Amino acid sequence: MQMSMTEGDATAREDAYSVPHVARLLDVPEHRLRYWSQSGFISPSVRRGGRVFYSFRDLIELKVAKALLESGMPLRRVRRSLGALGRRLPEAQHMLSSLRIRCEGDELVVEHAQGAYEAESGQLVLDFDTSNLEKEAAEVYALPWVGDDSNAPAPSTAYGWFLRGCELEAQWGGSPVDQAGFEAAREAYEQALCLDPELAAAWTNLGSMFAEMGADDEARHNFSQALRCDPMQAEAQMNLAELHLRDGDSDEAIDGYRKVLSIAPDNYEAHYGLARALLDVGGKVQAAAHLQRFCEGAGGAANDDGDPELSARIDAARAVLTKLEAELQEP
Repeated sequence: MQMSMTEGDATAREDAYSVPHVARLLDVPEHRLRYWSQSGFISPSVRRGGRVFYSFRDLIELKVAKALLESGMPLRRVRRSLGALGRRLPEAQHMLSSLRIRCEGDELVVEHAQGAYEAESGQLVLDFDTSNLEKEAAEVYALPWVGDDSNAPAPSTAYGWFLRGCELEAQWGGSPVDQAGFEAAREAYEQALCLDPELAAAWTNLGSMFAEMGADDEARHNFSQALRCDPMQAEAQMNLAELHLRDGDSDEAIDGYRKVLSIAPDNYEAHYGLARALLDVGGKVQAAAHLQRFCEGAGGAANDDGDPELSARIDAARAVLTKLEAELQEP
């Protein structure tokens, strides 16, 4: 597998790309981009007016990640490669117009005027051809959406089966009466895990499906397996904390939500869950602080997505916060 690209000119560093724009540019479904963001894989880094956008640097990581995943590289190794890439890119912040990246096999290469470097070791490697990502990003506004892969052949890689599971899970939609839909998504995730037992995201999604069906023991098992594979997987830790809170085990829930926030400090749902658990044990001061963080973080998401349910939760949280602040000010 070969993949090459060239970063755009200096003005690209000031650009901000929306989820629909990036989905068109990279031919990745929007729900997949949102999942990658929610799971902490690759998240938009630009905030403007309460909304989040992808920077040009984010586009680079997304394009590299997509190519590596499509090549069959395990998710954990992709994360490691992206981490190495991220450590190289800041050094070339002022040279984005000449920076190039290529992946051939397992080798991730960063090239600029001083030479070409393997991203993980920093050692000099061979040069490569490039394409202009910045130009593609500018032209994509006029392109039609082409993300329909419903007639795709059976996957041949673990990640391919994982993506098939994501699609089938979306079609199932959590319906308790659609057992066939549940089983189809479950089988796809299990096929992914047969090929790569360390695919943490598949364990997490399976756990979420079991939790939707009320099978909490199976859900816990899958979330625990996800964390065994990837201890930094915030979504699995988040879901475990939610199960503890549902079971009335506030102390375990508090510990779980705090672990999530140690991984993803801006996860507004973790702030919300932690506030609920703290209120259960009488921690009003800390609960108020986390409710405030929830309202601040969720407000931008609600405006961005137009989610009425999230907006209603924000309103309820603000009402509780107002009551808490009044109580805390009493002598």
